Amino acid sequence: KDKTFVPFGDARHKIENGEVVQSREMYFAIYQAIAEDERRPGLYREFAPDFFDLVIIDECHRGSARADSTWREILEYFEPAVQFGMTATPLRDDNRDTYEYFGNPVYTYSLRQGIEDGFLAPYRVHRVITTADAAGWRPSKDELDRFGREIPDEEYQTKDFERVVALRARTQAMAKHLSDFMRGTDRFAKTIVFCVDQEHAAEMRQALVNLNADLVKEYRDYVCRVTADEGAIGLGHLANFQDIDKPTPAILTTSQLLSTGVDAETVKNVVLARVVGSRPEFK
Repeated sequence: KDKTFVPFGDARHKIENGEVVQSREMYFAIYQAIAEDERRPGLYREFAPDFFDLVIIDECHRGSARADSTWREILEYFEPAVQFGMTATPLRDDNRDTYEYFGNPVYTYSLRQGIEDGFLAPYRVHRVITTADAAGWRPSKDELDRFGREIPDEEYQTKDFERVVALRARTQAMAKHLSDFMRGTDRFAKTIVFCVDQEHAAEMRQALVNLNADLVKEYRDYVCRVTADEGAIGLGHLANFQDIDKPTPAILTTSQLLSTGVDAETVKNVVLARVVGSRPEFK
């Protein structure tokens, strides 16, 4: 129901809060709003199997076609409708069910074509490798972590950082490099920093706040964390970040919340402060 579909006016309806409206022509819903749960047998059953002529499943690789998934149950219920699956994730071993259910793609739109058509932004990769990532890291004798616990004497690599062991100096080095980069380009360039988890996103935010104290003094929301923990407050920060008329927040730190995509037209910098093992996710 966002601004993309405004021309459809009152023909639109978002299914939420357990309410059923059957007088519209275009419906939007997330899986949780219509699936079966402990309160009801499944809101989707309030609609006749032939109610919809077309069912579009976005991010259809995310388990919607697995034979044992509740999503599959919903798709089979609306079997009379034409079902159109959309995904930006190519065929992999963990999503073969998607191709078995929907069949081979009937239309493919490449990243290059999207950039050439102006729908996607071209990007340049600015690669930064910290000393710890390049050479590994080993604690000194009797070194303690932030909780006062002794760190096991092992050599830690990139895959371990912020998962097995948290290196505050590494996070601060990343934050300093980003802050210096933005000072040399545009300190209000909209920037998303993807971190390992919510705690790492909080530490990254604090490091960026400390390094940009002059702007934070004037703009209290210059750097914000947006993760599941923030709830409605985080969504408010995200809405302000997306607003092209608002300069702040300029930097958002997050973990997985934004990784499926967010409509932020003015984003200039995407920072990957965590390991990304999937090429489609990277793109």
